[in-house]
Amino acid sequence: MLAAQGLSSLWYELVTRNALQGTGGLGDILRNRRLAAAASYRLQHRTVIRVGTCLNQEDIPCALIKGAAVREKLYVDPSVRPADDIDIVVAAEHRDAAIRALCGYGMTFSANRDNVSHAATLLDGPVAVDLHWHVLRPGRSRFDLVPTLLETVGQERGLPLLGDDANLLVLLVHPAFAKYVNGCTAKLIRVIDLDRMLRTTQPDWDWILPLIGAAGLRTAAWAVLHWQRSLLDTPVDPTVLRYLEPGRLQRRYLTSWIDHRLTARLNVVPGLVQWAFTLALHERPGDALRFILQRAKARLEAGSILKHLQQIGRTPG
Repeated sequence: MLAAQGLSSLWYELVTRNALQGTGGLGDILRNRRLAAAASYRLQHRTVIRVGTCLNQEDIPCALIKGAAVREKLYVDPSVRPADDIDIVVAAEHRDAAIRALCGYGMTFSANRDNVSHAATLLDGPVAVDLHWHVLRPGRSRFDLVPTLLETVGQERGLPLLGDDANLLVLLVHPAFAKYVNGCTAKLIRVIDLDRMLRTTQPDWDWILPLIGAAGLRTAAWAVLHWQRSLLDTPVDPTVLRYLEPGRLQRRYLTSWIDHRLTARLNVVPGLVQWAFTLALHERPGDALRFILQRAKARLEAGSILKHLQQIGRTPG
């Protein structure tokens, strides 16, 4: 259970720091997982440095995002926060050049037809790098957030990291659509991430909220915070919640889904959660319609885009 939620290393640190006794065989299991997490972090950190070096040589702005980024910001020892893969974002116009450069640097291109509208995977030995040119699937946001996010990038400990406010924005909106807030693949470690972010930083809500509002993502951010605050007493300014809160009927509908974890329980029905839940995360009917049209277009173009990117991945850098 702890491993599935990404909490093994944090739990082990808690046990050892407080010299708790009586853990028995569980302590051995946690210690082994802690060692494995530390080894995985070293491999992933090496890959991040390689990716940053490669893209910097090509003058391609990039940033580490999501779990592999926030652990560098929020944890004294980043290796206690596991990451399944490394997420790197570049601007859409640099997609081809970035893939060509990374493959020329020795990485292996891999892509999923279903995700090729916004991301592709490159393998650096055992480490997977998810290269994103959109933070969300095209159509989820009213405009591309990536250029604005990349304006906040700074180098910290040799890593290209978004600013705290940009990281917080991603933590607020990405899980709504990618993890269905609290769906089958949503891990509790992400709840810990968001709690730490809101407790240890001073968000510039005057920058974050107008951007979320202009992008049409207020309801998505509200849904993530609703789930967050149902689990922890994470401090959030009431004026922020009021700004994000959807109308009464939409709020009741989404609350029912989230509070009863229908996103996980009904996932066995193909397409149900994707359409019945995530479409309701859009602020307006027009926003939902935009996504439906963009999704249909992406499916029609997926084959040609995949073929194009595969060719780039085979072309020497």
